[in-house]
Amino acid sequence: MWFQALSFVIATALLVKAGIALTMPGRFYATRRRHYDSTSLPPDLMVPPAIVLCVTSVAWYATFVHYRPWGWVVTGSLTMLCGLALDHLVRWRHHRATMSTIVAHPRVWVVDCLLLVLGCGFAALGLLVYGA
Repeated sequence: MWFQALSFVIATALLVKAGIALTMPGRFYATRRRHYDSTSLPPDLMVPPAIVLCVTSVAWYATFVHYRPWGWVVTGSLTMLCGLALDHLVRWRHHRATMSTIVAHPRVWVVDCLLLVLGCGFAALGLLVYGA
């Protein structure tokens, strides 16, 4: 149950982010550009890493206490995401420069399509692997 719920949390986050970005790209990426144009870390960008850290802690708890085969996919994915989120906080200047070029690129929608595929993969993982 733990890994199924975590899979659905990851799938929901990926699908919602990609869905919003693909349906309202102008508005979504204008907000992202404002964030990345700021030289100091905007306070609202501190919330997602905190949430990812909490969800990753739950995944590690589930890994040790409620072990399931293939649980490493969820725990590993969340651990990697948590590491990236913390790295982006610590190295904001480098991250903002990289992301500014990415969100300004005309083919940024390809990233969102990839997130859709990953979201569907985690939903399938939750249904087919952890739901059995």
